[in-house]
Amino acid sequence: MINGKESKKQASSTSTLPKITKIEAQKRKGRYNIYLDEEYAFPVDEAILIKHILHKGMEISKTFRQQLEIEDGYRKAYTRALVYLNYSLRSIKEIKDDLIAHEFTGETADQVIEQLKEQGYLNDLMYAESYTRTAANVSGKGPYVIKRELKKRGVKEETIEEAMEQYPFDQMVENGVALAEKVMRRSSQHSSRETSNKIRQNLMQKGFQSDVITQVLEQITTEKEDDDEYDALKTQGDKIWRKQSKLTGSKKIQKVKSALFQKGFAGDLITQYINEKEMEEEDE
Repeated sequence: MINGKESKKQASSTSTLPKITKIEAQKRKGRYNIYLDEEYAFPVDEAILIKHILHKGMEISKTFRQQLEIEDGYRKAYTRALVYLNYSLRSIKEIKDDLIAHEFTGETADQVIEQLKEQGYLNDLMYAESYTRTAANVSGKGPYVIKRELKKRGVKEETIEEAMEQYPFDQMVENGVALAEKVMRRSSQHSSRETSNKIRQNLMQKGFQSDVITQVLEQITTEKEDDDEYDALKTQGDKIWRKQSKLTGSKKIQKVKSALFQKGFAGDLITQYINEKEMEEEDE
């Protein structure tokens, strides 16, 4: 006859840990569902399945299951980062921000980043140099804009300065000239002085520094021929003249003169235009 103590001893020797009863491939390649005691328990990555040689009949303790779930969380974060990198080079900050946005912990994100750096997939200098070349060659952006955008992406100041070596001064001037020529094509109805001011303002907004702007203005001609300048004045003047239609006499003339002067037209051309408008009104 078995006494109580012997019964307890036999019971304790019989394992009650859940066992893997099924390993099912997901539709997503490289992902598997693990069933314990005929019930779905948790998913794992193929790398984890192989690493731990998970198989049917294998007992899974609570501690081991927690370890598997932690490792699987890391694998999902790592895979997510690789997918994000597949579209384009990324900065360290961009990878971390993306992982956190997808609800991975900061600690997991940092671990993934370290692995990617070790594997050569993540390098802020390489990223900044590539970004600088693309911005300079494709979009023609000025250096200040590029620096600002790299800083926003978490790249360190010293790394940015090193990356800017990919954007030589001559190319900055070349890009500035191309941008200035676009402004000039849109400024046929503006005075020479206003066109020059618009070019300067546009180049500053695009991130070009003063020494580049000076070189650009020396390489282009913003000065219009006299006839073209006067045609531009007439176009602007007629708009202003119509706008001031409620005024008459010297008040109207003064308003038009002041507005044309602010737009950069020369005094003698303004006087010529006003005289013509007065003669037109006398003939009407």
